Amino acid sequence: MLGLVREEFETNFSHYDKALWPNGIHIFGPRNTEGRTSLESFRATFGWNSEDMSRGVETSCFCVPSKWGPVPVYRYGNGHKNGACLVFFHGGGFFAGDVKTVENQCKLIAERAGALVLSVDYPLAPESPFPIGFDCCYAAVEYALANAAALGIDEVKIGVAGDSAGGNLALACALRNRDEGRRPLAYQALIYPVLSRAEKPGDPGWYQDPACYDNPGRDPVIEAQCRFVGELNHDMNRWYVPKGEQLYGPYLHPIGAPAAGLPETLIITAEYDFLRPECEAYTAMLKQAGVPCRHIRYGGITHGTFDRLGYAPQAEDMVNEIVKDLRTL
Repeated sequence: MLGLVREEFETNFSHYDKALWPNGIHIFGPRNTEGRTSLESFRATFGWNSEDMSRGVETSCFCVPSKWGPVPVYRYGNGHKNGACLVFFHGGGFFAGDVKTVENQCKLIAERAGALVLSVDYPLAPESPFPIGFDCCYAAVEYALANAAALGIDEVKIGVAGDSAGGNLALACALRNRDEGRRPLAYQALIYPVLSRAEKPGDPGWYQDPACYDNPGRDPVIEAQCRFVGELNHDMNRWYVPKGEQLYGPYLHPIGAPAAGLPETLIITAEYDFLRPECEAYTAMLKQAGVPCRHIRYGGITHGTFDRLGYAPQAEDMVNEIVKDLRTL
């Protein structure tokens, strides 16, 4: 898919995988950007119409209370009792994305792990800047911890997970849970998480190193993919972090927070992703702090691949790695 251009795709779409057909806007963005703000254009490109590979997973929606009002939470499971629970946060730079993008992944995790998955429909920036979305995510974690019996889960097998911005929110929730001395979480799965708020060399938490990417031919498409998330950092910070907020606070910039006392961690990275170097640095920090941690880097893929269940086989493998962990909690 790297290097694919809109005109070729639209003219000869039947030559390409059927999974790509309903995803043109996510690949190329809206055709007409006139009158759209940059935020609107970005929101149109985020997400993916993936394949439902699960069978018979029960789905429902309920709300948990928070200081900002009710928070919708989507529940996926097959009625297993006393199993694990994973509270999931979707990605999208804190300003885009939705629970539907990761619904099929959450359903597959629930089915294969015999677990309950709760996917949080948190409010997005800039309409709801930090800490609103974060507080809503944490409210869902608190709810799971306080209502294990009612949810039919094992109170000592509750974890958090998320991709990209959702990985940041998952880790921030785990940090806050530890800092507040609540019942410990058992697990976190961080899929190419946003760990740093750094925008340029010299900023705290800047780990970017173009030399780390295997691209001997200097393929411009690969180079663009490796820069993509970094080029969003300024706008992401501007939309998500209100003026006056400490940009490098622990729940915004978790790579700067002490790592000791965090739960068992899985970190997943993509080879051609701006976030890969900071994730690799954070893996070392976790291990140095004595946190059980494993790190999987998928070669040849870019940021956002977890969305592409049914198209990219790596997405299903990511699901299976999380399933393996949940089954052994």
